[in-house]
This record gives sequence, structure tokens and C-alpha cells, in this order.
Amino acid sequence: MSDGPTLKIGGGSDDDPAAGAVPAPVPPGDPEAWYAPDVRAQYEAAPGVVATVRERDGGRFGYDVREPPLSAAAARALDRVRDHFSAVRHRRPLTRIGVIERAAAGFEPKYERALDRLLDATPAARRRIDYHALRDLRLLGDLTPVALDDRIEVADVGDERELVVHTETFAPLETGIDVDTEYVERVAAERLAQYAVGFAGLSVDVVVYRERLLGSDAFETKYAALEPDLLPGDEALIEECKERIWETTVNGVVDDREAFVAEHARRFLSRRLTARNTRAWLDAAAHRVRSRLADRGLAVPPVDSRYAHDRLDDLAYYVLRDFVGEGILTVPIRDPNLEDVEANRVGERVKVVPRSSILRETRENDEESIAAAGARVPTNLSFADEASFVNVVTGLAARDGTELNASTPSAKVNLDVDAVDETIRCAVALPVISEGGPHVSIRKQSADALTPVDLIDRGTLSAEIVTLLWLLYEHRGVVLFAGPTGVGKTTLLNAHTPFIPFDDRPVSIDEGSREVRLPHETGVSLTTRDHEDAYKAVSMSELMTEANYLNPDVEVIAEINTPASFETFAETLNTG
Repeated sequence: MSDGPTLKIGGGSDDDPAAGAVPAPVPPGDPEAWYAPDVRAQYEAAPGVVATVRERDGGRFGYDVREPPLSAAAARALDRVRDHFSAVRHRRPLTRIGVIERAAAGFEPKYERALDRLLDATPAARRRIDYHALRDLRLLGDLTPVALDDRIEVADVGDERELVVHTETFAPLETGIDVDTEYVERVAAERLAQYAVGFAGLSVDVVVYRERLLGSDAFETKYAALEPDLLPGDEALIEECKERIWETTVNGVVDDREAFVAEHARRFLSRRLTARNTRAWLDAAAHRVRSRLADRGLAVPPVDSRYAHDRLDDLAYYVLRDFVGEGILTVPIRDPNLEDVEANRVGERVKVVPRSSILRETRENDEESIAAAGARVPTNLSFADEASFVNVVTGLAARDGTELNASTPSAKVNLDVDAVDETIRCAVALPVISEGGPHVSIRKQSADALTPVDLIDRGTLSAEIVTLLWLLYEHRGVVLFAGPTGVGKTTLLNAHTPFIPFDDRPVSIDEGSREVRLPHETGVSLTTRDHEDAYKAVSMSELMTEANYLNPDVEVIAEINTPASFETFAETLNTG
């Protein structure tokens, strides 16, 4: 038996058979790789995504990615998915770590059910379609592979307004992506803190993050409330539900507004979602047939055609947010890690001031992150129209017994929010006196008072100043904390009130003193608020005079802001 034919490539001869043989395959980075002379690295950046680093002219490097390919039928199916979700705007991850986490988690159940109704493909094709659908709907689009590559350490702007990245081995790498591409700033964004804020039995994730891409925004540090995404038709369903609840006839007094709204919203939304599914009679018939075949072992059980429970929770959240909460300000008001919340104009981002504690806990060695605390940062929340803004402003004022109208266009009120232990003070105004629409400014006193040791550790006070204040309190001295709003006067006072002897009688005067914590069961608090109509004329100076008859050892006066109160204060000091 003779040998089979031998394949030779090139100009080899019979005397030297190896001269025309193809060299054995070697890794792309090997200099002897004849089939990829310019490839310097190739690896799987994410499941199904291959990243390639190529050397270019002039010693430069290029970065390319190859994503899972789609057949013509799969591409048409993906187009159907895009068309179906084109009417809604999806919230994208804000940071690289957010992209990685969402890619690992995949679609939420409500998205899975929608895709099951839209797609009919083999498992392999479905995996590829799911990747592209997730990339386009829930991730960063064409920027997704770059964000998923954990070998990329730095992203920056190149000389040609092009996004360049740095990996562990190669830098810089030209991606060919224009820096004006949507979401490009999120590729380099860094998460500083993440936690959940509770409301009406539900929780909303909150992210504080920092963008590292130069020139993308005047604000580098940002705050985002990750409210639930909505599917096509959900906004109309929410408005229909709100209208139905508004028209509901109530017999008797509603003791618990939250429970009342939640019960009616869930009942209505559950019926509507179920009715929508049953109207698709063909799908329902196919579901029943497949269920019968699965019972006999002849088919795979079908996916339940009823709505996903996470979708019901998401819809109920928006109804509760607008009826029980404070609209888009619901989460910031309940966030214990915020000091201030400000909404200045229609269409402008709501601004907040994070507390330093949350960033210190998560970024102990990052001085830039710690410095960001106490600074004003923008959020992803804004009022889209003046009507919704006015509703929130008037609602906040009404909860403290103030009716805003043309004759009373502004007010300073105190908010009593369920499940919030902090003292919340709020300044609101209608567009009558506020250019660009209404405005609202909310200040929140921390539920946990700092101690003198905390102030020393943070460099706010020296040990000598703390000692001096202690001696003044011990010997009945007069201490005046003066300064503009928000500099920490109340924080400083709260840190030192434990120095007051336990058997002394402290008296706090006026509404601002509610933010001052007196750990004494011998104390009395006087206020000019919450009186009947006949007693609304009680003034600050009258309360200060009244306090003299209570034989106080310590008086805490929050604000002296009228000529009469200044006069009374001077008389008090003069007479001892």
C-alpha cells in the first residue's frame, strides 16, 4: 500500500520537503506568527467577546473587539426587539463596575417575559440575540465591550478627540470611538458608594460615582437614584391607575394613606396586567397546548404567561411615589446620607450634598472622594414640567399647615416624614417670586450627632477648643455659634450638649431648636409654631421672656433674627 498524497505550499523541492511546509501555529503575540504579524494580544474580554490589540504604524497600538455574530434571521429578530422597546428610555449603568454587574445578572424577569413573547429561536441563536439586546437596551451600546474588559485600567481622551484606553500591558490603545459618543464618560466612571433607600416597603438603589473622563461635565462627582425602568405602555398604565385611585369613593377616614394607595394600586395594576396577557388569545392557546404536552412528557414546560411580580412592584412604586411620597424628591428626602436637597428650576438637575460618613466608610484612603463629601453634586433627577414641580412644592408646604398661593408665595416649613428620624427643614416658593419656575431647598439634620472626638479626628476642631467649650459649659459661660447657613453650627452644638450637667435644666427656644438634641429629662422646649389661630402672634422675643420664668440653667436659642429678639437677648445678657 502506497503513501497518500503530500500537500506542499511554496517552492519546496523533493530534496528539501520542509522548505515549502506551513509553520506550526503559535500564539498571536509570538514574533514568528506568520498569520498575524501585527497582532500583539488576543483574549476573551467577556463571554463571547474577543479583544485584539494590534500594532500600527509609528509604534501606536489599536484596540478592536469582535462580538457574537448574528445570522440574517437573528438580526431580524433583534430588530423586532429594538422596535418593541424603542418607545421607552432605559437607565444605563453609570460606571464600569455597574456594566459588569448588570451583564452578569442579565435581564430582569419582566424583560425575559417580553423577550419570550417576541423571540422564537434556537438556544444558540437566543444567546447571541440576548447579548446584543442586553447591550443595546440595558448596557452602553457599542461601548459595552470596552466597559466589560477588566484588563483596561484607564480611559482618557486622545489628541484626536478619540477615546484611548490603557491595559495592563499596552498603552495607549486607540479605540476609534469618538469622545462625543453617548455614554462614553461612563466607561471611565468609578463608583464611590452604593446603598439602598427604603420607601413604602420597597427599596431603591442609590449610587454615588465619579466620572474620570476630562471635560465631560463641570461636575465630576454625581448622585443617582436608580428608580425602576419601565416597559412600553407602563407610563400610560401608571397614569390610568393614578386617575382611578383619585376617583375612588372613600367611606370614612383613611388612617393609613400609604396602605390605602398601595392596596388599590396593586389590585388595579394586577387586573390590568393579567387582562393584557389574556387578550393575546393565540399565545394563550399555545401556552395551554404546550402545558398539556409537558404534563405528558412530550414538550418542555412553557414560561408562565402572567406578568412578572417585579413589574408589578415597579409600577406600584411610581404610583406610591407620586401619591404618598414627594415625586422625584422621594428618595433624596429619605436618604440618610444626604445633608441638603435643592431643586432650583424646571428641567435642571436636582442638587444634593452627601454626608462625609458614607464616603469615609467606603473610600478610607481616597482623599478626593472624602473631599467630595460636603460639596454640592448633581443628580439624575429633574422636574420635566412646571405643573409637577408646583404640585410637589405646594404639597410640602401643606404638610406643615401652610397654603401657598399668590398672597403667600413662599414659606419655611418643617417636614414630618414617616420612617425618617431626622429633622427636615424646607424652604419652598412658587414661580410668582422664583424665576425659572418654583424652587425648594431642604436641609436635613443627621440622626446621629457627632461627638467632640469625631470633630477632632476630622480636623474640624482642635483639642484645645473642645476643652475651652467644656469649661464654658461647666461654669455657665455664654457661647455664641455664628456663621452662615450650613457651616455646621448645629453640628458643633450637638457635639457639646452632653457636657451640660445632667441635673441642669436646659430650655430650647423656637423651631430651629428642634435640631438641637438635649440629652436631659429636665429640659423644656418652647416653639412659636403649632399654635391655634388665636395664639399665632406669639413671637420669638416673647418666648425668650417666658423662658426666664422657667429658671433655666442653660438656654438654647436657635435664631435671633428680629430687632425685638435682639433686644430681648441683650436684656437677658445684661440682667444675667
